Amino acid sequence: MNKHWIDSYDTGVPAEIETNAYPSVVAIFEQAVATYPDNPAFECFGKTMSYAEVDKASRDVAAYLQKKLGVKRGDRVAIMCPNIFAFPIAMFGIMRAGAAQVNVNPLYTPRELAHQLKDAGAETIFIFGGSTPTLAQIVGETSIKKIVTIDLGDGSGLPVPTPPVAEGLTNTIRFADILSEGAELTLDPIVLNGDDTLFFQYTGGTTGLSKGAVLSHRNVVANNEQFRRWWPEAARPGEEVVVGALPMYHIFGLALTLVYFGIGGKIILIPDPRNMDSFVETIKNSRFSIIAGVNTLFQGLCLHPEFKNTDFSNYRVAIGGGTAVIEATSQQWKAIT
Repeated sequence: MNKHWIDSYDTGVPAEIETNAYPSVVAIFEQAVATYPDNPAFECFGKTMSYAEVDKASRDVAAYLQKKLGVKRGDRVAIMCPNIFAFPIAMFGIMRAGAAQVNVNPLYTPRELAHQLKDAGAETIFIFGGSTPTLAQIVGETSIKKIVTIDLGDGSGLPVPTPPVAEGLTNTIRFADILSEGAELTLDPIVLNGDDTLFFQYTGGTTGLSKGAVLSHRNVVANNEQFRRWWPEAARPGEEVVVGALPMYHIFGLALTLVYFGIGGKIILIPDPRNMDSFVETIKNSRFSIIAGVNTLFQGLCLHPEFKNTDFSNYRVAIGGGTAVIEATSQQWKAIT
């Protein structure tokens, strides 16, 4: 087949990538923690977690899932959580246990949540305390049997105020207890390959019921390779500082998190990007190199007085957001829309 579109590729961008560059996303994770153990991996609430600390915490989660909750290779485990330390810790723990992750919007209505959990067949869920009232209304309609509740400060050691778990939920397990108890358990490594399912990523809710796109480890390995080959100047190993304002339950934020974790980047987690005062305060002195967003996020930044009065001229790249990112890049950022 004549791939005529290749003629339009930028010089230096390969026409093909190796979709089996890594056997699984776990292999990317393992390489990253071995290469950058002392680098900061995530920042949230003013605290950082190193790659070695994420490795240890996610190992403990994976061991608990295997030994205490009976999670096996291919089982579906849901996460319903904002961008806080617990999300990547749980995510890497789930994949290291060999399970498939079901990403869930913490703001779902009971009807939306019931549909997604039933459709995916998830029996275990990691859920932010503030979302538990929604789950309590419909848990009996689903296949959920094991509920792990998350506080905002989990993984940080900070007592961040968190809404209580809904009274209608019983026999729940605290995420903090999983971390402590999992440390005493052994992890049985699972040999994964590109065909193993990694994510159930739900999409299309604006055109009817949300549908689950099934993403394999090979799909995500290929995505990482595509990004790094297409845009190497925005993927400098061990150097990038990324603003993680896009929710990780959404594919945009999730994909960028995995790309930048894989190359030793630091990801600044923004639990609530709608709180623009807190958002701007968090990033203004962060020396970030990459920021990704959508129109509403960049428009909110452009309108914020503190943003207008901060010198961002040394920061490098803005991704997404259409016309709004162009306005934001009046601060001399390079834009990809």
